[in-house]
Amino acid sequence: MYCSNCDCEFDGWRGKCPNCKNQLEDTEPLISTDEFERLTYESIVQSIRDNGGKIDITLDAKEVGKSKSLRFPYTGFGYAWTKRMQGAEQGIGVDLNTTKVGKDRKRGFPYLGHGFAWQQEMQGAIGGHEVNLTAKKVVRKKSWSFPYRGFGYAWTEEMAGQLGEQIQVSMKSSTVKKKRGWQFPYFGFGYAWVKEGEISLILN
Repeated sequence: MYCSNCDCEFDGWRGKCPNCKNQLEDTEPLISTDEFERLTYESIVQSIRDNGGKIDITLDAKEVGKSKSLRFPYTGFGYAWTKRMQGAEQGIGVDLNTTKVGKDRKRGFPYLGHGFAWQQEMQGAIGGHEVNLTAKKVVRKKSWSFPYRGFGYAWTEEMAGQLGEQIQVSMKSSTVKKKRGWQFPYFGFGYAWVKEGEISLILN
């Protein structure tokens, strides 16, 4: 399902967009892998050097995944994670895909279920050059509502990697979205994902 207002695909969602409440559409967007120009590595290094040794690039979520599971007798677990992020600054395009999702679940008395999912690893391209990022900080939170519904939330707060030999890459979450869901009689599902982030390119 796709939200034309947010320009984002929501895999596993139905009805209204969890971001803006716009009606989701069945049409799947075509996200071009050639949207960003491939640059030489030297030109990227020079751009960072000309910018004082660091360039910050804002990223937006372009795909969000969601799933849930039920356990006897009334325990529900919800999971959501950002599947794809894109952005560009000073002609440097960034396109990242989540390649490994971390998941966990916890139970609370009597029927509270807390599901957690986060971006464990991301791969993609910066300026056309391959990059791999791994999670360095993951945040977890949980809540509940009457009578027995539990909601778990998790997201990747920080990631880090290396672009070639001269550029360190770090990414921090700037906007996290949370949503609750439930199912009769006591199943609760919590969902959280990174809506916006900032990636920093830093010369070694």
